[in-house]
Amino acid sequence: MIFDSKQHLHIGYYENDLDIEAIAYKIKSEDKWIVFLDSEQDLNMFKDTLNQLELYENYGYKIFSVEVDDLSYEYGLEKFTEWLKVNKVV
Repeated sequence: MIFDSKQHLHIGYYENDLDIEAIAYKIKSEDKWIVFLDSEQDLNMFKDTLNQLELYENYGYKIFSVEVDDLSYEYGLEKFTEWLKVNKVV
Protein backbone atom coordinates (compact mmCIF):
# COMPACT_ATOMS: atom_id res chain seq x y z
CA MET A 1 0.00 0.00 0.00
CA ILE A 2 1.22 3.44 -0.89
CA PHE A 3 -0.54 6.27 0.89
CA ASP A 4 -1.20 9.75 -0.43
CA SER A 5 1.06 11.89 1.75
CA LYS A 6 -1.35 14.82 1.48
CA GLN A 7 -4.47 13.05 2.75
CA HIS A 8 -5.10 11.64 6.20
CA LEU A 9 -7.85 12.08 8.79
CA HIS A 10 -7.75 11.91 12.58
CA ILE A 11 -10.85 10.28 14.06
CA GLY A 12 -11.63 10.40 17.78
CA TYR A 13 -14.22 8.68 19.95
CA TYR A 14 -14.82 10.79 23.07
CA GLU A 15 -17.99 9.40 24.63
CA ASN A 16 -18.57 7.32 27.78
CA ASP A 17 -15.42 8.76 29.41
CA LEU A 18 -13.28 7.27 26.63
CA ASP A 19 -10.63 8.92 24.47
CA ILE A 20 -9.80 6.61 21.56
CA GLU A 21 -7.92 7.76 18.47
CA ALA A 22 -7.74 6.34 14.96
CA ILE A 23 -6.07 7.72 11.87
CA ALA A 24 -7.25 7.12 8.30
CA TYR A 25 -4.85 7.27 5.36
CA LYS A 26 -5.93 7.47 1.73
CA ILE A 27 -4.37 4.99 -0.65
CA LYS A 28 -2.69 6.81 -3.50
CA SER A 29 -4.60 6.63 -6.82
CA GLU A 30 -7.53 4.72 -5.24
CA ASP A 31 -10.88 5.63 -3.72
CA LYS A 32 -9.97 3.78 -0.54
CA TRP A 33 -8.92 4.72 2.98
CA ILE A 34 -7.28 2.45 5.55
CA VAL A 35 -8.09 3.18 9.19
CA PHE A 36 -5.53 2.40 11.86
CA LEU A 37 -5.88 2.30 15.63
CA ASP A 38 -3.21 4.64 16.94
CA SER A 39 -0.73 2.38 18.75
CA GLU A 40 0.72 5.32 20.72
CA GLN A 41 -2.29 5.32 23.08
CA ASP A 42 -3.30 3.02 25.93
CA LEU A 43 -4.61 -0.12 24.21
CA ASN A 44 -5.47 -2.22 27.28
CA MET A 45 -9.18 -2.14 26.41
CA PHE A 46 -8.31 -3.83 23.09
CA LYS A 47 -6.29 -6.73 24.54
CA ASP A 48 -8.77 -9.34 23.24
CA THR A 49 -8.83 -7.76 19.78
CA LEU A 50 -5.21 -6.80 19.10
CA ASN A 51 -4.03 -10.35 18.42
CA GLN A 52 -6.48 -10.46 15.49
CA LEU A 53 -5.17 -7.24 13.94
CA GLU A 54 -2.15 -6.58 11.78
CA LEU A 55 0.35 -4.04 13.13
CA TYR A 56 1.89 -1.71 10.57
CA GLU A 57 5.07 0.05 11.63
CA ASN A 58 4.60 3.83 11.72
CA TYR A 59 0.80 3.52 11.37
CA GLY A 60 -0.65 1.28 14.07
CA TYR A 61 -3.14 -1.57 13.95
CA LYS A 62 -5.20 -1.82 10.76
CA ILE A 63 -8.84 -1.98 11.86
CA PHE A 64 -10.88 -1.49 8.67
CA SER A 65 -11.01 0.16 5.26
CA VAL A 66 -13.53 2.51 3.66
CA GLU A 67 -14.10 2.73 -0.08
CA VAL A 68 -14.76 6.41 -0.74
CA ASP A 69 -12.85 9.15 -2.53
CA ASP A 70 -13.20 11.80 0.17
CA LEU A 71 -13.64 10.52 3.72
CA SER A 72 -15.51 12.98 5.93
CA TYR A 73 -14.95 13.12 9.67
CA GLU A 74 -18.61 12.29 10.29
CA TYR A 75 -18.58 9.16 8.12
CA GLY A 76 -15.21 8.09 9.50
CA LEU A 77 -16.49 8.48 13.06
CA GLU A 78 -19.66 6.54 12.21
CA LYS A 79 -17.61 3.62 10.88
CA PHE A 80 -15.12 3.82 13.78
CA THR A 81 -17.98 3.77 16.31
CA GLU A 82 -19.49 0.73 14.54
CA TRP A 83 -16.12 -1.03 14.76
CA LEU A 84 -15.82 -0.20 18.47
CA LYS A 85 -19.32 -1.62 19.10
CA VAL A 86 -18.71 -4.81 17.11
CA ASN A 87 -15.52 -5.36 19.09
CA LYS A 88 -17.35 -4.71 22.39
CA VAL A 89 -15.22 -1.71 23.35
CA VAL A 90 -18.27 0.57 23.69
